[in-house]
Amino acid sequence: MDIKLFTQLFFVFFKIGAFTFGGGYAMLPLIQKEVVTRQKWLTDEEILDIFAICQSVPGVISINSAIFIGRRVAGTLGAVISALGVILPSFIIILVIASVLVTYRQNPIIDKVFTGIRAAYAALILLAAIKMSKKAILNKVGIAIAIVSFALVVLLDIHALWAVIFGGAIGIISNLYKGRQKQ
Repeated sequence: MDIKLFTQLFFVFFKIGAFTFGGGYAMLPLIQKEVVTRQKWLTDEEILDIFAICQSVPGVISINSAIFIGRRVAGTLGAVISALGVILPSFIIILVIASVLVTYRQNPIIDKVFTGIRAAYAALILLAAIKMSKKAILNKVGIAIAIVSFALVVLLDIHALWAVIFGGAIGIISNLYKGRQKQ
């Protein structure tokens, strides 16, 4: 049992959980930076695959990612430790905020603070999307899948799971078609 690795996992995900406002998608750039760039536990391609998988299963993407990464790096116990690390800060912060917010929610200053946090969160989601698209959209088929998936989800209000299934199916069909052309 590698106590040092478990401790690193816990504190990496605790830091991500403690210093990221806005939820799961806002955490993606930080998870990528910590796991790929700083710790070198995974490659850019591996983290992109993990984010795609974690988005397509039920649950919060940050917790799913922590569990998946923890399992990949240090087995089942690593998954549990990573999940606790990313959940614990939010749990503590929510307990404190809930007790204060009930009293001061109508305060205009508090309202402005949350308006600013929401705007920053939107920018972090956009940043994650831009970084992921650079690694995921590699050709014309990828561009088409991205555009159609975006339209399905945003314009037609189709659940994201169907866009993921659509993207996977087109990816398979495209590769089969390319394989037949080479023969």
